[in-house]
Amino acid sequence: MFKTLIKYKYWITLFLVFLFLRIPSLFEPYWYGDEGIYLVLGQAIRKGVTLYSQIHDNKPPSLYYLAAFSQTVFGFRLLLLFFMIPTIYFFYRLSQKFLSIKVSKIATFIFLILTSIPLFEGNIANAEVFMLLPTLFGVFLLTKNKPNLNIIVISGFLLGLAFTIKIPVAIEFAFLCLWLFIDNLTSFKKAFLNIKNIIIFTVAFLLPITLWGIYYYFQGAFKPFLVASLLQNFGYLSSWSTGTQSASPASGGIVSRFVILLIAWALIYLLKIKKIIPSNFSFLLFWFSSTIFGVLLSGRPYPHYLIQALPPLVLIIVQIFNFKDKKIQFLSLFSFFFLALVLFKFKFYFYPVFKYYNNFYSYSLGKKSTTDYQNYFGPQVSDTYKISDFIKSNTTQDDKIFIWGDEPYIYALSNLLPTSKYTVAYHIVDFNGYQSTMDKIKANLPKFIIYYQMSNRPFSDLDLFIKNYYYIAQTVGNATIFKLR
Repeated sequence: MFKTLIKYKYWITLFLVFLFLRIPSLFEPYWYGDEGIYLVLGQAIRKGVTLYSQIHDNKPPSLYYLAAFSQTVFGFRLLLLFFMIPTIYFFYRLSQKFLSIKVSKIATFIFLILTSIPLFEGNIANAEVFMLLPTLFGVFLLTKNKPNLNIIVISGFLLGLAFTIKIPVAIEFAFLCLWLFIDNLTSFKKAFLNIKNIIIFTVAFLLPITLWGIYYYFQGAFKPFLVASLLQNFGYLSSWSTGTQSASPASGGIVSRFVILLIAWALIYLLKIKKIIPSNFSFLLFWFSSTIFGVLLSGRPYPHYLIQALPPLVLIIVQIFNFKDKKIQFLSLFSFFFLALVLFKFKFYFYPVFKYYNNFYSYSLGKKSTTDYQNYFGPQVSDTYKISDFIKSNTTQDDKIFIWGDEPYIYALSNLLPTSKYTVAYHIVDFNGYQSTMDKIKANLPKFIIYYQMSNRPFSDLDLFIKNYYYIAQTVGNATIFKLR
């Protein structure tokens, strides 16, 4: 027994650290807005509501089905925990393609920490964290051996699955297509074979989203599926910098960033063919530059976007200590400082780490009350629970409610669906859904309307409707609960 523990001490240590870092995430309250939206859409799926046509969000569908399976924040985070175990394993296996066994173990340990702690929101059940598993598995297969037809198909399909979780993985698919073409490009015949491989890879990549499209076609929701999960994201790419979903993606600076990416690819390719750097390291540089482009697609400074860049980043960063090859060491340092410049320019923010773990372990040891523990995640959290308790006590499962605000967790906690297709106020604002929302409210009178005062988001039609048909039932924090007369 003791010899077995010694033999597997690295993996035992890794697993214990993994549990120590992940367990607090299982007990977080309902507080994170995006997770709330995912769970509300998951709840809608369980109740037979058709995504996109009857309830809205602007991501591909797979994430919402994961939320439907999970049902609660605890379930969602637990599912993420199980996802991350094979994710870390495939990262370890992939890292051995580029690093020695010893350095590979160090890289895996770093990767485990960075994808688990709240610094980059690794503790949150976001699309970027879930898509790591199919992405890393696909990249691992493609780099494991000389890719044959089966490997290319499986790898493409895995990348396609990641695409049905969130679309920025498409840039990693584009990079792998480029790599399939340029790697071992020695003759015209080889070029023709590489193009054939790219076509097969592309068909496999498109298969999962095509299957979803067929499903929604038979659900009578193909157009809203196409618009919401794919086409609408092009407007989303520029909405942060332009303030509107209707702007052209070019107006958000994406074109200039794409030009920079092409220049970076050209320089890396030059270093590869001149044999200034090894082919394996050029692969990492290609991959890293691609993920940075994916991180900056929308120009938003959300820390969970950086999760996509962590696999190649970690594999590059550990080579800063490669004193045997100064060129690799220099380019690793350059990559690190380039990322630091990106973080500074786009003003990325991050979540505290030590305070997070102190909050949980103090609470678990009885040194903090439940209210103090919850309020660490925001002063509105305890109010959200109070409102949800009130709604649950005064409604049946056949009732509908409407929230004018950005608190989707009230729907999830009360196990009720919104009257309109939108779960949060910013979707109504972003997609100019005022009239359609009012039409739904008038057609299906919500028993309660939870109204958050937002001076920057006037909704005069809703105000007048509430004045005519509702009265104040209760006030909780900055929310007013109106009840139908």
